[in-house]
Parts: sequence; structure tokens; C-alpha cells
Amino acid sequence: MEMLARVTIRGAKYFVGNIDGKDMDSAAIFVDVDLRGETASGVCTNEVKVEKSEIVKSILHTPMPFVAEVTMIQTTNGKSGGDRSLVTSIKPIALESKSAKGA
Repeated sequence: MEMLARVTIRGAKYFVGNIDGKDMDSAAIFVDVDLRGETASGVCTNEVKVEKSEIVKSILHTPMPFVAEVTMIQTTNGKSGGDRSLVTSIKPIALESKSAKGA
């Protein structure tokens, strides 16, 4: 299933190289996620995989944190904990306002 989401991106990383003879191209972004539950409150950062390093490279010039519109594909293997989200595009929308940052 493909979906569109508006997220706050706090960080990003990528790796392109060769490990043990296997070519690698991996990337991830770190986004705000609300904590939920009776004994939890606030926001934490969650790592979300990105399809290709080129997608992350295209946003590294943008000062972080920033708000972005991301397209994601969500898949599952049908088992508990088998859900997987993969970002296929990132479109920066706005820098996060200073008043929204943590103290």
C-alpha cells in the first residue's frame, strides 16, 4: 500500500559501498513519532528506511529539522511485527519553527 505522510525529519543517513563482496545502498531518515500509552507522553524519534541513498542525498543540504511530505510503501508478511515501511520520495515543505523545538 502506498501512502503520503507529513513528517518532521530530524536526521538522515546513508551508506553506499561494498561489504564482503556485496554492493550496498542503504538509507534512513529519523522522524518524530508520538509516544502513546498510560505511562508515556511526548515525542520520540523513529528510524524509517529509505528506498535509495539518492533520496537522502537530495535532502542533506536542507537544514534540519524540517517538515516534509514523504511517500511510503507499507508491506507486511502477515505476522505480528512483520510490518515494514519504506520511503520512496521526500519533498521538503518547511523548516521547523524554533518555537516547536524542545527546550
